[in-house]
Amino acid sequence: MRAWRHARLQAALWTVCAVAWIAAVPSSAEATDARSCASLAIDDESLADRPVTEVVLQGLNRVTEQEIRNNMRVAAGQPFDASAVKDDIATLYRLGHFDAVSADAELLDDGTVRVRYILVEQPIVRDIQVVGNKVISDQELRGVISLYPGGPRDDFLLERAVEKIRNLYRSKGNYLVDVEVDESRLVETGILIFRIVEGPRVRIREIVFSGNQRFDTNQLGAQIKTKPWVFIFSMGNLDESQLIDDVAALDKFYKDRGFIDVRVDKRVEISDNGKEAKVVFLIAEGRQYRLRSVSIEAADGTPEGKPRVIHAEQLLGLMTIRPGDAFTEDKLASSVEALKRAYEVMGHVDARVDQTWIRIGEEPEVDMVVSVREATAVRAGLVRIQGNYLTKDNVVRRALRIQPGRPLDGLEVERAKIRLEETGLFSSATVTPQIPAADAPDPTTRDVLVEVKERNTGSVNFGVGVGTDTGFFGTVSLNQRNFDIADTPQTLDELLNGRAFRGAGQSFSLAISPGIDVSNYSISFGEPHLLDSDIGFGTSLLYRKRVYVGFNEDRIAGSFALSRQFGEMWVGSVRTTLQSVTLTNLASSTPVVVYDQRGPAFINSVGVSMARTNVDNLQRPTRGTRFEADVAYFGLFGGPYQFPLTAASWTTWLPLAEDFFGRKSVLKLNTSAGYLYNSNAPVSERFYLGGRSLRGFVFRSVSPLSPEAIGADPPTPATIYPTTTTGTPDGLPNGDPIGGIFRFFAGAQYEVPVFDKFITAVAFCDSGTVTDSLTLNPYRVSVGGGLRLYIPQLGQAPLAFDFAVPIVKYTTDQTEVFSFTAELPF
Repeated sequence: MRAWRHARLQAALWTVCAVAWIAAVPSSAEATDARSCASLAIDDESLADRPVTEVVLQGLNRVTEQEIRNNMRVAAGQPFDASAVKDDIATLYRLGHFDAVSADAELLDDGTVRVRYILVEQPIVRDIQVVGNKVISDQELRGVISLYPGGPRDDFLLERAVEKIRNLYRSKGNYLVDVEVDESRLVETGILIFRIVEGPRVRIREIVFSGNQRFDTNQLGAQIKTKPWVFIFSMGNLDESQLIDDVAALDKFYKDRGFIDVRVDKRVEISDNGKEAKVVFLIAEGRQYRLRSVSIEAADGTPEGKPRVIHAEQLLGLMTIRPGDAFTEDKLASSVEALKRAYEVMGHVDARVDQTWIRIGEEPEVDMVVSVREATAVRAGLVRIQGNYLTKDNVVRRALRIQPGRPLDGLEVERAKIRLEETGLFSSATVTPQIPAADAPDPTTRDVLVEVKERNTGSVNFGVGVGTDTGFFGTVSLNQRNFDIADTPQTLDELLNGRAFRGAGQSFSLAISPGIDVSNYSISFGEPHLLDSDIGFGTSLLYRKRVYVGFNEDRIAGSFALSRQFGEMWVGSVRTTLQSVTLTNLASSTPVVVYDQRGPAFINSVGVSMARTNVDNLQRPTRGTRFEADVAYFGLFGGPYQFPLTAASWTTWLPLAEDFFGRKSVLKLNTSAGYLYNSNAPVSERFYLGGRSLRGFVFRSVSPLSPEAIGADPPTPATIYPTTTTGTPDGLPNGDPIGGIFRFFAGAQYEVPVFDKFITAVAFCDSGTVTDSLTLNPYRVSVGGGLRLYIPQLGQAPLAFDFAVPIVKYTTDQTEVFSFTAELPF
């Protein structure tokens, strides 16, 4: 590469000299005028500030004169300025059209100056060809070449293309690839040819850490992304840029643990056949430093030299690093952040916390000095909102919780940004306290600027789904998360262009989901802040058709709910549900209880629920708990069934391990229970387990059964099977599930990352029962494992595939080993 660039430079110099010589030789007609004007260097002092009468461009063939003059500073009528000429030369070079650019000046008899630019155009690239490539196609290679046929040659883009081709091959495992440009063909014919010697594919067979004493190979291997070749699971490609990142990751890993003198490097050893590589990370750990002492001083110039708003002893108590601890960078950063947060909460948003440290003697110890600039406490002024072209201001202000005139809580500023993004209405949001002007009447008052960028909150979705519990179904849905029921369109154009029914932060959904076993048709509306209050309102209308063993269920349901949030974690709600349930397509073996309740039946309920949620991520929790309790009464508005219901559930997520990339292994524990205070509750409202709700057992099969001949050793028929039914309408015995009035479930699931954050493996234990009395007998237990596929394009819910084996079951239980659920958009 250096050789052909040197040749190009020599050719360019000879070309400039030739053009300059030809231009300097006067014709016979000009010989007489040679005495009256002379070519001078542009730095000649005699030219300074003389008027320019003419600007001459020489050497233009392909490039238009107008394009050049548009990029020049020097023009006729201006005083001559040598620096402006030099700037023009640099600008013309950057255009990429010229191989050489020079300039001179002529002092004319009338005292004016003629400026001449001598331009040598770049040769044209007539064609681009790639030879020697087998692993990567021509089309893919041309995608990384910025040059194009018919365009000028650009040595910078040419060298960049060579490097990009090398990197592309190395990403495929061809670490020894060689790429050259046929310079002679390019100069002679204008054809740009990249000659590629792909070389063998190099696979990493071994990764070795040398010099590590405090951390073993497994601990260090978790910090790097370079992996050895493993059939199917790892390609083992040798990537130079990734190795550099891995060296930096190891360096950070050690410094985070107090090894501030650590040195990390890498060495690649290629086998004799060029197909295998050994990567050696060379580590000089040094000593692990500890913190000997911490002192805190004020940077505001106070006479005492100590902070006044928060005492030094209090600040020391807020720090996560203590004297005697390993001097780790993560604890150091978290300590500084904790001190800064303490000041921000008190309104000192301009407070600064800095730290320095020094080594002490020959021992691996450091002393740390924390410098605090407390600044003045400020109050919130006007809150200005920008960027919400469709969303109303009050929707944004509900998430801010910044009150003008109150102390400006810096932590609340950060939380406001998070709440705005969690609404799902904005792709980005910033909340910034403004610096007051120098002549501001009250410098302790800070206006707050809120900038949001709205996202497309409406969508029309098409998809299909399949599961062991639901069968196969299709979905068409219309959703709007920033709905405004009062924003009716004035014209048809407003409606079609999405400028109507938007902006109030309400939710609207219309879904049509026909299926083989389950069909759902629903419409719902939600207002999170009814009349700008803290009370939310929601309503929905649903029609569901469900195929069960022995009968179908047609359900029409309407619901109304009011909810209110209490603090950051608690939410309470009151709801009313009105339903019409009809059991159809009764088979000859349908249990009598089902036949008697075929309906249509008017079933209504009024309920109260409380929920507490304290998780780190609502879509994919890794830490925290959720508790929910429900109390409802059925039949308050009449109907054939009157009974109360109570239910509660509790779930906790515990991160048990975390790797260097932040992927957590999480243990999920959950339990739930429900009880109906009337054994005559309809089968449509009773409890069932099985399928995805109790893996290892068939959907809804964990339930009391209708009477049937079950063999010589039935499990306590009096408690498992209701005695109120005697068989089918034809008097035939049957063992179909008819639900119970008591349900209990307890389960544990451990989820471990397998590939990045997209594939995880789970191991689980499910247990529970459904009975007709407050008893846990009979109890079922199953164990198993499975995979989860988290694909963002398919939504938040993962594709789940599980294998389960019942280890405690009963004679009549129906088991299934494999269960799954998957929903795919078109």
